[in-house]
Amino acid sequence: MRPPVGQSRLSGDVGGERASPFQNYNSFQNLVSLANANERLLESTKKLVWRDVGDPPALLYTLTQCLEHGTLGGLRAAIIAYGIRSGISVFLVIFGAFRKFRRLRVTLLKHAIFSKEARRFGAMMGTFVCIYKIVLNALPILAHRFTEARNFRAKLHERSGYGTPGTSMEDEFDQPLFMRNKRGRWTESIRRLVLTPLALSRSSSPPPSPTRSQLPHLSDSTKTSLAIAKHSGLESKRWHAAFAGTLAAAVAVMFENPSQRSAIGQQVFVRGLQGVYNAWSHHTGYHVPFGSVVVFSLCCGQILYSFLLKPETLDPSYDAWIQSMSIAPAEALQMNRELVLDGKFDTKLLETILEGKSKPWKGDQSIITPNNRTGMLNILERARKGDFGPRIVPCHALHPHHDRCVPNALIKIAEVAQLLLPVYGALHFIPALLFKRKAALRHPLRTLWKALLGTVRSSTFIGVFVFILQSWFCLITNAHNIKSPWMADWIRHLTKSKLFWWFGSSLSGLSLLVEDKHRREELAAYVLPKAGLSAWLHFRDEYMGVKQRRRGAWKSEVALSAVGMGMVMSIYQTNPAALSGFVRRILYQFVGPN
Repeated sequence: MRPPVGQSRLSGDVGGERASPFQNYNSFQNLVSLANANERLLESTKKLVWRDVGDPPALLYTLTQCLEHGTLGGLRAAIIAYGIRSGISVFLVIFGAFRKFRRLRVTLLKHAIFSKEARRFGAMMGTFVCIYKIVLNALPILAHRFTEARNFRAKLHERSGYGTPGTSMEDEFDQPLFMRNKRGRWTESIRRLVLTPLALSRSSSPPPSPTRSQLPHLSDSTKTSLAIAKHSGLESKRWHAAFAGTLAAAVAVMFENPSQRSAIGQQVFVRGLQGVYNAWSHHTGYHVPFGSVVVFSLCCGQILYSFLLKPETLDPSYDAWIQSMSIAPAEALQMNRELVLDGKFDTKLLETILEGKSKPWKGDQSIITPNNRTGMLNILERARKGDFGPRIVPCHALHPHHDRCVPNALIKIAEVAQLLLPVYGALHFIPALLFKRKAALRHPLRTLWKALLGTVRSSTFIGVFVFILQSWFCLITNAHNIKSPWMADWIRHLTKSKLFWWFGSSLSGLSLLVEDKHRREELAAYVLPKAGLSAWLHFRDEYMGVKQRRRGAWKSEVALSAVGMGMVMSIYQTNPAALSGFVRRILYQFVGPN
């Protein structure tokens, strides 16, 4: 039956009769409950993907709870890691390969989403988090049970007559408890003997107290949970985290591609050293001024020395990246390598540059200036007669598109910065939106300005890096061209020395001063494992006579990853402020408080 004209059937009408106020109230309550349920569902879904700051640690009292907690955490970490890895692949496919391979768009997307690399990365992170959580939370429970059992046995032993007046002094001294106390006193004496000179060498003033940004942010619920765990005897200690991280990393890294294990082990080990050094520096009050710049310069010396003279000790992809950032002919760098090592070069390299077939100007001869063309022809004519000149590549071949060295070096800053703007833009804008969402929503213009300024500074930093290295080349070449016999002889003698090239390469590390202070440690930690690997391969080839990778090398990679992750997790659980902000946020999202 339809209602009369002008009268509508409201929500309060039931069967043509108006409902009572009590029924209307129940309907409103149902709507409110449904809205609250939807909100709770959204919050729970968000927590599955993103962990808010101040999440309290879980209080676990049985091994079954530890197993359940670790399994759920491992599944969550595996899903997130798989999503991040496949998401990055999809992003690269959309913005990179769609323009070139239009017919293969669906195939490329399927490969990016279900790639083997994403599955390996998800399995590695899930296994690590699962094992780490189980072991970390199970060790205090086992230790507490062992302590209770030992105390119970000690009480029974005392009741059985141990320590009575009838027991001789020699028998009491031979007991294990006395030996442990005696060993503890010896250890404490040695510890004081070692630490006393260190304490006397420091100034009388106490070490500076940590600033607010250095202290870990603990919420009230987190402090309460830690207090309860400590009172219950279930507090995790440093060695618990170290052992759990070592065991979990040793198993988890086996899921990763064998070609990536070495890089993972190096990065994790360096992050562990960084955390240990920061914790030691905060504890003792010692601080090396511009320490990150010094480390970065030393690493750049080794990396660029290998790039110029020993490219086989670098990863091929990393070597190709440095070559692309130099914006210099590859044949010119090959000429320099042959001149330094052998005192001569293959004339075909210079002919390739003259013909315009060298990268990055392949296929265009008009880019070479007439002055540089004339200079290279003169050098080629003398080289065919056996006179190869100084042991350094001439400026005519290093920058054939510019006559003057100083304008060329300055233009390099803008060219390199332009190449890296998209890369560093993603590195600055994406973390600002992911890890600082509240600040970005509260102050969008300020966040945008900081990300833009960071992008420009980071891109300029690499440009200055290339500027210093090419200026070094041009300075030595122009010094040799001075009409002075002793100067020419001195330059020839210097360019023969490999230490000279290592020192010139290390000067490029001063470009780190352009970068923001908070990013200097990150960049130094990034290049340190690459420099260490290059130095090790160079030492192995030159002094040990080992030219190829041995079959059992994977054991050392697993051991390096395990030791490094043990250091990282021990610092993370006891002094997280000693780790870099990026590493601390990543571990918090994957691992959580415990």
